[in-house]
Amino acid sequence: MATIDIVLFTSKILKNGEHPIMLRIIKDRKPKYISTGERCPKELWDKKKNQPSKKHPLSKELTIKLEKALTEAKKTLLNLEDEKKDFSIEEFSRVFQNKNRPTTVISFIDEIVRNLIKIDKIGNANVYKNLRRVLLRFRDGKDFEFSDLDLSFLKKFEQDFRERGLKETSMSNYFRTLRSVYSKAIEDNYTKAEADPFLKYKLSKFNTKTKKRAISSEFIKKIEALTFEEGTRIFHSQRAFMFSYYCMGLNINDLMKLKWENIKNGNILEYLRSKTKREMNIPLNSQAIEILNYYRLQPTEGYIFNYLSNKTHKTAVQINNRIKKVTKQINEDLKVFAEKVGVESSLTTYVTRHSSAQALKKAGTQGSKITQLMGHQTERETIVYLDDLDPEDLRNEVNLL
Repeated sequence: MATIDIVLFTSKILKNGEHPIMLRIIKDRKPKYISTGERCPKELWDKKKNQPSKKHPLSKELTIKLEKALTEAKKTLLNLEDEKKDFSIEEFSRVFQNKNRPTTVISFIDEIVRNLIKIDKIGNANVYKNLRRVLLRFRDGKDFEFSDLDLSFLKKFEQDFRERGLKETSMSNYFRTLRSVYSKAIEDNYTKAEADPFLKYKLSKFNTKTKKRAISSEFIKKIEALTFEEGTRIFHSQRAFMFSYYCMGLNINDLMKLKWENIKNGNILEYLRSKTKREMNIPLNSQAIEILNYYRLQPTEGYIFNYLSNKTHKTAVQINNRIKKVTKQINEDLKVFAEKVGVESSLTTYVTRHSSAQALKKAGTQGSKITQLMGHQTERETIVYLDDLDPEDLRNEVNLL
């Protein structure tokens, strides 16, 4: 059995000399104090009645607020006692405090985003921001309750994606993020686990097999041979693309963050891969070193490729926004490369990762070595980046039987 009352917490003195007014819950002889957000001087508090004394200039207003908080707390306690025979005092605190937080889906996502930004997880925050955007588009700009997020909602949401021609890999990503939101809402007691629509809506339905995006070494060499005016944006895009290729598809995010201390002994690239947080160690070939030698002679603001500046891009948000802008510009330049060399497939910064892996495979490099160079844990991960064997190669293998 638990009890709840209002107390003036005299053990703590605020800057103005007043004391915080707290809700005190006692369960199993263990007390827990929860702030009401109100305060009061000790001399204006009626200790016997546990409320502001009549001498307090805002006695009536403050008393009404405290009675409301106490009523909500008792209601929460009764609900928990109805749902469970036993619960912890910490669980009561979490449930009660969540009552004062926004409970709609969009507002809950906003809270997730704010918390991620606070700890500089900007990439993760953007994932939830993108989900928020498509949800509001689907809902014509209207927020909604978790009770609305049922199996029917998910099916209609999927249908909307399909009508818009969204790829299944993108749909899978959005739905996985939405499932994460729902799971967090369950943890925070915004909704109940038994109401989880993802118990019946299976994400395995989506075809998430990675499409092979490699281009041949022949096209890579043609792109490298293109000539552009030195110092122009497309000139630097070409060098960034080629350096990424020669460094096993170095992610453009990681490329922009490279500093000279990442180059060891002049021929080794060491960096922490943003996606996996794994330490990477890539031997640099002569072409990659030649690109670095060019930038050694250029004015620098802290980064090798000068897309970022120590003076301008100081916060995680500023760095992330700059990377997004530059990546878009580089991808625009890659379309020019594709047109000039006759590449029919879509050419983006991620093509280098597939292409470098494929080039090593065709050169006869062992799969285990390709796996290590790409920073994968297993060869199974690496297979995703490699084309299927040529039918003639398979025929030759069969002829060996």
